[in-house]
Amino acid sequence: MSIQERKERERRELRKKILDAASEIVSQEGHENLTIRKLARMIEYSPRTIYLHFQDKDDLLRQIVEEGFRRTLEMRATESGYGSGEHLVERRLRSHIETALANRNYYRAVVSILFDRNYEPGPAQREIIGQTRKDIAELLPEDKRDEETVSALSMIVFSSIRGFTISLLNLDVKLGREKRNRMIDRYIRLTLAGLRSEADTG
Repeated sequence: MSIQERKERERRELRKKILDAASEIVSQEGHENLTIRKLARMIEYSPRTIYLHFQDKDDLLRQIVEEGFRRTLEMRATESGYGSGEHLVERRLRSHIETALANRNYYRAVVSILFDRNYEPGPAQREIIGQTRKDIAELLPEDKRDEETVSALSMIVFSSIRGFTISLLNLDVKLGREKRNRMIDRYIRLTLAGLRSEADTG
């Protein structure tokens, strides 16, 4: 490995360390309590080091959101064998929840930031939105694939799964794995039934 390659790897690792620590603070204390100085103390670097990677706190919050969506895309990359239609939508819903369970701080941080900040979506978020809209449109008859219907259903699905997943994370210790999995199955059945009903409504 060349010196340049090693420096680039170290730069990526430090950037990840900053994002991981920032997402933990946002998850536990809220984004309003995230400061560059607090973050610097947590990772034992100077504030100046953080500013070498992020313009300011707002840029850092945007990148937390983008990193959360990027991790969901990574999980979705394993779904190519699920075809289309309801099977794919079911897999998408499961991967959303699985990503949250595997990245709890990021998920809580992303949801809290999205609820409070009207950021322009980054590349990973745009891709997730586009995939979801396409998946939902394919479940609908052609005469219902208009922009308004697809946008409304996408918003409803995003809102419901975020609310469900946050509740699941908050209750996870009390639920246990078996009960949690039953709740996930039930949520997915209800969501698919709702989309099916929307497709069948005259």
